[in-house]
Amino acid sequence: MTHLTDTQLQGLADGTLRGPEGMSAREHCEDCSGCGAELALYAALAGKLSALRDPAPPADFTATVLAAAEARETQLVQRRHTLLAALPAAAMAIVAIVGWALSAQVNRLIDGVMWMRLVVGVLSPVVETVRVPLVLGALAFVTVVLAALSRTLRPSHRVTTS
Repeated sequence: MTHLTDTQLQGLADGTLRGPEGMSAREHCEDCSGCGAELALYAALAGKLSALRDPAPPADFTATVLAAAEARETQLVQRRHTLLAALPAAAMAIVAIVGWALSAQVNRLIDGVMWMRLVVGVLSPVVETVRVPLVLGALAFVTVVLAALSRTLRPSHRVTTS
């Protein structure tokens, strides 16, 4: 014969075990002396626990809770103000750091552009004289054609087995 679990006995004692399961558990407790004794113990415990009353809150309970909530809200507002004051300073610092980092790169870029202008200025009469643009265009066209042909005319590698 299987006995009832503690959960079933506690539910039966406090009235939360109902329906067919509750009826069969009650019938089992009437027939089984061990489960009946456990049920009586849990019922007595439930009766003593239900007789207990909550202690009365202190007279200044509401005022204390409201004061604590107000203090917490004040702390949160101060944190928000501190954060909002710090954000512009952080943004300005980031802009300054990025500007400083880019200034070196911009100076290099300007120097490079100046050198390119100098080279183009010196070489442009030579290029016009030799007609290098025509040669460069023809070279680019031949390169594209050869690249296209090399992709379409790839040799197929066959592995022959004997």
